[in-house]
Amino acid sequence: NIENNSCIYSQLYYDCFSVCLNDGDDDGVCDELEVIGCTDITAFNYDATATDDDGSCVSFLYGCTDSTALNYDSEANTDDGSCIPFVYGCTDQSALNYDLSANTDNGSCIEVVFGCMDSTALNYNPNANVDDDSCILPIYGCTDPGSFNYDSAANTNDGSCMPFIYGCTDS
Repeated sequence: NIENNSCIYSQLYYDCFSVCLNDGDDDGVCDELEVIGCTDITAFNYDATATDDDGSCVSFLYGCTDSTALNYDSEANTDDGSCIPFVYGCTDQSALNYDLSANTDNGSCIEVVFGCMDSTALNYNPNANVDDDSCILPIYGCTDPGSFNYDSAANTNDGSCMPFIYGCTDS
C-alpha cells in the first residue's frame, strides 16, 4: 500500500509483453504508429518511413524536366539529360540567312532576291541580295546603225558616232 517506484508500465500502444494492442493488418506496427505512404523501393516517390502502402507509388518517368527547354516534358519526374535549349534564328531553309543550328524561328528571315548586284551594270538591281550572274556591263561605242562607225557590239552610246559623208573619195 506504499509506492516504492517499482512499477513497470508497458510502452504506449503495447501490452506488457510488447505486443500491439491494435494491429489491424498484423504487420507488427501498432495502428496508431502506422505511417501511410509508398513502400515500393523502386518507385519515384518511395518513402522509407512508410509502414503501410497507400497505393500512391509513382513509376519513374524519364524525360526533360527543365521547363525552359525546347523539349520540356511536364509529365517527366526524372531528368534523363535529353533537354534541348532554345536556339533562336531563321528556320526557313529558303531564306538568305537560314540558320542550321536554330530550332526556334525568331522572325529574322530575309527573303532571297536574285539579280545583278554590280552598280556599274546596265541592269543593276538595288534590291538584289544574291547575284545571279545576269549583269550586263556597258560596252561603249556608236550605237546608231545609220552612222559610219556603228558598233553592233556596243550597248552604250559614247557620243562617237560619225555620220556618213557622201561624196567622191578619189583624191
